[in-house]
Amino acid sequence: MQESERTVLLPEKTLIYSYATTYSEFVAASPRREFLEMRSREIRLLAEEQAYFTEYPDLSHWLVVATDDGPDCLVVLPVLAHVAAWAQSLTLRVVHEDEAAKLLPALTNDAALLASWSEADLPLLLSFDDEWQFQEQWGPHPQAIEPYLDRWLAEHREYEALAEDDSVSGQLAYSRLLEQLLQEMRLWYNSSLNQACGEELRALMARWLEENGDEG
Repeated sequence: MQESERTVLLPEKTLIYSYATTYSEFVAASPRREFLEMRSREIRLLAEEQAYFTEYPDLSHWLVVATDDGPDCLVVLPVLAHVAAWAQSLTLRVVHEDEAAKLLPALTNDAALLASWSEADLPLLLSFDDEWQFQEQWGPHPQAIEPYLDRWLAEHREYEALAEDDSVSGQLAYSRLLEQLLQEMRLWYNSSLNQACGEELRALMARWLEENGDEG
């Protein structure tokens, strides 16, 4: 592709991206709006993380593929939104899987990304630079949550069986267990995982700066 042709395409991609749902629109339409709003009020990150995001110099477009009711989505999305709100160089849009399937081919020709994104756990953060080159993906949660999840699953061995149970009683029991997990995760994040999430995102963004030849 010639330089002039690529230059024309960049504003078109930005316009296409702008039609995707903003975080506030996603929250307003969500059946778990109250929970998402509560999570937003609870998030606290260290001042040094907040300062780093606020001063981040490079433009990035974040596209988050999410569901309305997955526990990871409900607890992690507000953290991503906070980071994007602090970093004026970041833009954030949130889409469901069916919307992402239509949107991504218009934004990128990265063959590996287009072939693999739908197999990832949600939420899935996809980051693009100012020229719509795919940078990296992140999700569905910080690595620091793994010991918490392992312990919870060990205490609730019925979880996997209920996830496969299509009966009405099985699905009701599974829904109750998911709600219990969601409330547990809220406590975990408010104790330490909000910060762990912010630290992982900061590390990603610092690496992108380094790769671009900028100082982190």
